[in-house]
Amino acid sequence: MNGHRFILLVFLRAGPDAMPAGWRATMAAALFFFLSGLVMSFVVAEPDTLNTLTGQIVWHSLRDNAVDLTLLTAYFLLLLKLAHRMPRAPQMLTAIFSALGFLGLVLALLWYFAPVNLAEPGPMTLGAGLILALFGWNLLVLGQIVRRTFDWGVWAGMGVALGYFVCSAGLMVWIDGLR
Repeated sequence: MNGHRFILLVFLRAGPDAMPAGWRATMAAALFFFLSGLVMSFVVAEPDTLNTLTGQIVWHSLRDNAVDLTLLTAYFLLLLKLAHRMPRAPQMLTAIFSALGFLGLVLALLWYFAPVNLAEPGPMTLGAGLILALFGWNLLVLGQIVRRTFDWGVWAGMGVALGYFVCSAGLMVWIDGLR
């Protein structure tokens, strides 16, 4: 995929219509999304557990990323089907996977340089603030992709994007509870 189009997408200067129209680009973007999730799993893992639990980290990461990829695909394909916009599926999914994969790598960098201690609640740190701002940007980018795909308003796009993030978080909490 043309890097220029990708950067424009993440900075809200282009929409999914600027993405390649074929499924090959969608598959490449899905792989990129999946691999960026694997990177994030190793960055978030505690340093002392990396040596002893690498196999478990890899297994949970593969499982969680596969589930999230499946949910992301099903969620947006269902919306496309209900809105009678299935011809837009490859471009929309390519845009979503590319943008969220890239923003996932940005999150991994933020987490690496400014880790957040999830075990001890306390005052908001700079790292936590930056990660929260990045989540807001994720929401904005995904909302923009939805808005431009369906020709909906800003708030509808943001609502659909937030719906995906809520479904994803809920599903991950439920799956983690099954262990």
